[in-house]
Amino acid sequence: MFELNEAAIDELLFAMENQSLDFMVEAESGTIVLMGEDAPDSGLGSLDGGADLLDPPGWTSGDGFLLMESFASGAGDPMARNELHAALTRGRGVFRAFKTALEAYPDMERRWFDFKRASMARRIQAWYDEARTARGLERLGPEPEEADDLLADDFSFRLADRDAWPECRPLFRQGLEEALSSFPEPFVAYEYAMMEREISEGGREGLVLAIAEAAGGAVAGIAAARKVFVSDSSFGKLVYLYVAPEHRRMGLGRRLAETTRVRLAKDGIPRFIVDMAFAPVGFGASMAAYGYEAFGTRYLRTSD
Repeated sequence: MFELNEAAIDELLFAMENQSLDFMVEAESGTIVLMGEDAPDSGLGSLDGGADLLDPPGWTSGDGFLLMESFASGAGDPMARNELHAALTRGRGVFRAFKTALEAYPDMERRWFDFKRASMARRIQAWYDEARTARGLERLGPEPEEADDLLADDFSFRLADRDAWPECRPLFRQGLEEALSSFPEPFVAYEYAMMEREISEGGREGLVLAIAEAAGGAVAGIAAARKVFVSDSSFGKLVYLYVAPEHRRMGLGRRLAETTRVRLAKDGIPRFIVDMAFAPVGFGASMAAYGYEAFGTRYLRTSD
């Protein structure tokens, strides 16, 4: 089986993006072999008798469109985000329109190229490992269930203190609006007032923020934890956690919560409590996988 190095990935990426090419991959050398009418004068490889050929990594124009859509949704600049979404609704010429829209934002264009390459490279890695296992060889990439390890490819994570709270406020307000759509207004108003108070009381040094940014630079999720001191003891408390709807069901919230806990543990605070009124359904089960135990519960009933 050929070695999947950067040069091999680059060749596969080039072939995958050219939707007009009909090709296969020679298993031992990694040579790209053009098939059918593309074969003559290709210069990329020739077909030898008995060659072990692999079907190429699957990649369609639909995959490319979904990738652009995902990136546009995570664009940090509102104007750029609107322009990218507008380009995606054009119908014909959508790929050219998306590329043209990006040219006005060099930093975001660089982010897009990095995001696209990383996403397609993951597809190649999965394809490569499937081919290895089919031949009785061990996988070289992460196991499919290791989703946490893959988050770093789609998001950047950073820790911050209170100074970064203003950039978290849009998601805080978004969480408030979402809660108001599901729960009684007085209850939501009370809980959010208490959260703001807790965040304020955390102080500059006592508040720990874990922030996840999407490939386009938009804040995709936040976790806010504070230090609580009682007499001669202390504990950490997760005060707020919110992940934008388009980035859910990937374990991002759990990763953010754990990031704040680990940071407080390094400060000598081993106990950490998660106390949130608006935790999503199933969140407790996912936290149990990290060794958390149930600590009380809440119930809400509205009388007729």
